Amino acid sequence: MMKFKSFGAVLFVSLLTSPAGAAPLVGYQAGYSVHLSSARDASSISAVTGKIAYGVEKLCDGWLFQQSGSMNMHLPDGNVLPQVMNFSSIETGAKYQFSVSTEGIGKEVILGRAEMGAEGQPGQATFSRPEKKSFTLPADTLFPAAHTRFMIDAAEAGKYQLKSHIFEGTDVDEAKLLVVFVSPMSDQGKAVIKRLGEDLKNHAGWNFRLAYFDPKSQTGEPLYEVGVDQLDNGVALRWVLDYGTHAVEMKMVKVETLDNPDCTPK
Repeated sequence: MMKFKSFGAVLFVSLLTSPAGAAPLVGYQAGYSVHLSSARDASSISAVTGKIAYGVEKLCDGWLFQQSGSMNMHLPDGNVLPQVMNFSSIETGAKYQFSVSTEGIGKEVILGRAEMGAEGQPGQATFSRPEKKSFTLPADTLFPAAHTRFMIDAAEAGKYQLKSHIFEGTDVDEAKLLVVFVSPMSDQGKAVIKRLGEDLKNHAGWNFRLAYFDPKSQTGEPLYEVGVDQLDNGVALRWVLDYGTHAVEMKMVKVETLDNPDCTPK
């Protein structure tokens, strides 16, 4: 059964200060429809349906992210494999806390936290559930919010490829090696902007292709790939999640941007 990943790395907005001239990143609430984009092995899966709700909220000292959703995998024999997932995290600079629960064939709960060291130093991720386990994080590891800022800054600077490690906490494992390719926004992403209206039209945007690798693997093959159409304010319009045998598309159907809190000292 395909494991339903969190995809936080392509959705979070960043804590990091935007460089001069960069669009400010925003909190938002959005809904996405889920369907099968392609299947290379028609005998293994006939359809995918589902819906996802995202909430990204600016806090005075960081960002709060919440995701909930369900996905149903329809098999050629008529059986349906359902999966429900909830994910939440708080990212405050060098610190990151996360909680994941999935329910389908069995139930899994993941809890943990991570913290990066001083500049140029490694960090550490510590899991408390489903088992106590720790991993050292390479010095170039980014948490999901910071990685979104990293991608957008690179795109605005005209870069076409970037690489780093990323830690999300969606499985009990170390940081992944992540290679990103930047290209113009897809026609499908542009169609989402046209359909959903004015709030999305006055922003630059790109298509990011993210390839996740096991840093210990010698095969050179990614674990999976994710394509995302994303605006310069951090709003993600559309994903295509490529697992090799099949690809799943998540497309925005509604969005509401949120006001940032008043963090002026009283």
